[in-house]
Amino acid sequence: MNSSTLPTKNNLMRLKDNLRLSKQGRDLLEKKKIILNMEKIKYVKKAKEKKEELDIALQKAYQSYIQAVIETGVDNLIDISNGMSFDDVLDIKYKTIMGVEIPSIVYESKKAMLNYSLYDTTSSVDKTIIDFNKVKDLIIEYAELSNTIIRLEKSIEKVSKRSNALGDIIIPQTEKNISEIQDILQEREREEFTRLKVIKNKIK
Repeated sequence: MNSSTLPTKNNLMRLKDNLRLSKQGRDLLEKKKIILNMEKIKYVKKAKEKKEELDIALQKAYQSYIQAVIETGVDNLIDISNGMSFDDVLDIKYKTIMGVEIPSIVYESKKAMLNYSLYDTTSSVDKTIIDFNKVKDLIIEYAELSNTIIRLEKSIEKVSKRSNALGDIIIPQTEKNISEIQDILQEREREEFTRLKVIKNKIK
């Protein structure tokens, strides 16, 4: 028998304290899991709405692109895109939800420098650029939401494993050890009581 589970009163008190703390820990983990699940549901809803918005924006941008190809030609569009320069600023900060780091993208989209003649193109080129810039913004927002969901799912899985370990292994084993020590100590007390009674009767 392990020294930590020897049938002594000190070990019994220690195991009872461990059991109390383990149960409190399991309850806290279950509460944390509920909160994280609520956060996940919230972000899943946002991501679904953002995905729908992104799909619509992609369709719109593609239609603009097709119109620009018809009016300007593919080669001209390639030349225009190759000559454009962007100066976007993107930074990632983090906020914490129940110990989980959630990414928050700080994004500043600056207008692309136009390097083509307005006389050689039509408004469809400008519209294509505007529409695809919108798509880019939405992709960044959707990526942020998707990453948040992944992080929450991993944290929920980790919390669940810890809670299950406490509920299925540690707490039952501790309760078993407590019960065994209590039985042994009670048996010792009965034996000691009987021994003292016999001694008392002999003295009489």
